[in-house]
Amino acid sequence: MVILRKCVLFVVVVLMVPAAVFAGGAWVPSPGSGDAQLGFSRKTADRSWDAFGGTIVHTSNHDFRYAYLSGEIGIVKHLSATYLVTFLDGFEGPRDDYERNTGLSDAWFGLKYGLRADAWPMALALTVRTPIFYDHDGPYSRYLYDRDGEIVGLNPEWRGLLKNDVTLSYLLSHSIKGGKGWFNVGTGYTWREGAPADQIPVFGEVGLPIPWRDVRVKLSAVYVQSLGNDSPRTPSDRFGSRTGYNFNDASMGRLGVSFILPFGRGGAWSAEVGYNQWVWGRSARKYDEPFLSIGRRF
Repeated sequence: MVILRKCVLFVVVVLMVPAAVFAGGAWVPSPGSGDAQLGFSRKTADRSWDAFGGTIVHTSNHDFRYAYLSGEIGIVKHLSATYLVTFLDGFEGPRDDYERNTGLSDAWFGLKYGLRADAWPMALALTVRTPIFYDHDGPYSRYLYDRDGEIVGLNPEWRGLLKNDVTLSYLLSHSIKGGKGWFNVGTGYTWREGAPADQIPVFGEVGLPIPWRDVRVKLSAVYVQSLGNDSPRTPSDRFGSRTGYNFNDASMGRLGVSFILPFGRGGAWSAEVGYNQWVWGRSARKYDEPFLSIGRRF
């Protein structure tokens, strides 16, 4: 909790910086400008899709409650840095016998380079997912043990995917209704370390103003296709496979909707509340995810 308080203090300091024009999507903020968000989400699921798209009902449930700090800041002309750090309060197991694991989870750090900045801006992004905040040496085990082999607690590595990912993305954006709305699409390639297969992500969103208090409604879609080049699990990998289900070769589709309310002088602040639903998958959990966040442009 000390680390979480430090994260909250950091975002409060960042959000107090004076506002400037927000970029996002393929737009790259000018040096020193950018945005930051502090958010909360809750992912729950009691069923999965098997490797063929059929439904599996589990007795072990997922209830993952995340706090996250994300944002972007311009470094030099045409180049920005992005970040997303997550803190998990996770529950897993039968509803009357949950295991709870709390602490920092996966983090994403990246760079975005603007290729052009006209009416249809384009950019390339390089993003690394890292388990640096919860990983430690040695083979993966769900539990920690003392010298006598007795369980002393849950392993921090329970809180994430382990290993590292590197994603190269292409982004395209466009303003709608004089800048009151937007359109973002992108795709790329994700190289995954260890047993998990490489992936091709495709994503898009559209934001449109509605005639009430300058609110925007945002519709989003994400599709992730596994390339099937997974390898046998090693002791340091977290996930393996079984007949009819292979998490390391998982694909999924997700739809989302949210409402964004700008407020403060010049709309520098914003509040967002929304909902994501996993609607298709292969060897993937059927999550639903309500979320909310508060953000600041600077």
